[in-house]
Amino acid sequence: MRMALVMAAAAAFAAGGVAGCEATKCATVAMPGEPARGAAHGGAAANVPGEIVERTYLFELVRYLYRWHLSEEEIEMLSAEKQVVFGIRTVAVKLDAGDKSEEAEIVLPQVGMRVGLKKADYAIEETGAAVKSDRFKVIDVRRDAGAQSPRGVAAGYRVVEVGTQEMLEYLFKTRGEKDVVAADVVEKMRAAVRREAAKEKVLPGVAVVAPVVHIAPLSPVANETWVYWEAGRKLFYFASDHDLGKAAGWDQSAMQVRIYDLDQQVVLSHEEAPGSNRFLTRYEASRAIFNCVVLGERVTLPTFAGAATQGR
Repeated sequence: MRMALVMAAAAAFAAGGVAGCEATKCATVAMPGEPARGAAHGGAAANVPGEIVERTYLFELVRYLYRWHLSEEEIEMLSAEKQVVFGIRTVAVKLDAGDKSEEAEIVLPQVGMRVGLKKADYAIEETGAAVKSDRFKVIDVRRDAGAQSPRGVAAGYRVVEVGTQEMLEYLFKTRGEKDVVAADVVEKMRAAVRREAAKEKVLPGVAVVAPVVHIAPLSPVANETWVYWEAGRKLFYFASDHDLGKAAGWDQSAMQVRIYDLDQQVVLSHEEAPGSNRFLTRYEASRAIFNCVVLGERVTLPTFAGAATQGR
């Protein structure tokens, strides 16, 4: 099964299954909290925020990518290199008046992957509520053959090289760490799902007794997560500009919630339903379930009634 291969490769990646390198050659980044060293090509590269070139940030970004995006082939490609190369630049975007949000991009040329980042800082026009992120968070991950280059990163990016062995050791040491979702946040998730289910007219018609769900680990570099409801055979996806780990933001910021029925909305390939975001591929679904069940947190929710009796 492809999912098993992916996670087996990820485990090997995190366990440090590559040859070591000399300390002087691996020491291409600074200590946590300090900027990593790298070449700057000027322009947008010269203005890169220090927080996204810190070693800890880049390590967490790789952890997020290998949990959710990197294939086993891409993991093997990175593991075979002495250095993991990052190209980092700011991205100029047109913002509304009063919007102080920042955007950036990190390219991994060894696997041809582009990662879009955003640090939100704006107010919702209708309510005046502030949406402010504490750090840059992933908003987009794309594979781009044009970004892949054995010669390194194109001009316009700040180049940071991290010793592969150093990264592997960090990932192995912290492999069991995860942000536990607080009870009040779980209730916000539940209410958001009920609202979306009401819109889609898929609310349960009978009481659901003590439902058990599995919540995927939150990442410090991404404002998205998945929840798996095994008995209901559904996956729930959440994304927003606000910090999903803080309950207050759930009432202030626009929330993207998607409900995927595993019996009706899983396909072998997106080519079966071109142009639709209502379907998951079998690979995407299996990866989400793995992260929820194996890496995530099992939560038993209080019993709630159907929409007719409780209205949530």
